[in-house]
Amino acid sequence: MKKVIFSILLSCTAAAVSHAAEFDINGMALGMNAEQVIARYGELRPNGQTSFSQWKITEGSEWVANGRTLYNDLSRPDDMEHERMQFAFTGLGSGNKLFAVRRELRFRPSERPSMESVYAAAVEKYGEPSYLDKSETSISAAWKFKAPDARAEKLESPLGCVGTTDFPVALDDHTATKAKRTADFCGLYIEFTVQGSQTGLANELDMGMMNHLDLVRDFDTDNKDARKRIEAARAKNLSSAAPAPKL
Repeated sequence: MKKVIFSILLSCTAAAVSHAAEFDINGMALGMNAEQVIARYGELRPNGQTSFSQWKITEGSEWVANGRTLYNDLSRPDDMEHERMQFAFTGLGSGNKLFAVRRELRFRPSERPSMESVYAAAVEKYGEPSYLDKSETSISAAWKFKAPDARAEKLESPLGCVGTTDFPVALDDHTATKAKRTADFCGLYIEFTVQGSQTGLANELDMGMMNHLDLVRDFDTDNKDARKRIEAARAKNLSSAAPAPKL
């Protein structure tokens, strides 16, 4: 009997692992670097436009802080698909990795999916949501994870932990300060809204994902790395500096 129970437990554990949420939006996975994001986007949208901003540390090292993409199917202007995406990255010390992503997608008028099918695809990808609200013309959901390998915890209302107008520009002082307050409150957070008509067909999709869990640690790692780079540059500059002029 013990062996049977043990086998059942192993099977349940394996099933839980196999149904773990995927933390990406359209293939743009949290933890990717900018090169990987750009390469993946190029595969999906060969004719899309990209714009990624590099910030510079005092000693000269550059890192990708954020990025944007834009896609309009100009070959079918009267039946156009439209997409915008936004990305935010940590600094060099923590791997310059993606920690927040947002996607706005307007479906091609001739190829509108049902709102329910779009929501079902989200549940298949991320699991049962923490929060769900449905109406005749929209479905909104949110997922909050306390850890990447945990189940989404239940919420009574959405938390607004990704944001649109206040989407992060990078892992900077402002974002890190907010993360000290939001790490436990928001965790690893996904928000989802699909809007459509009373006939059930979807017009547009808005999604966002942000991992608040590691931002404070990553910001500290980035600062320590930047300090090491600056100190190394300082030592090199001082050792090769020109002699002082006559006074």
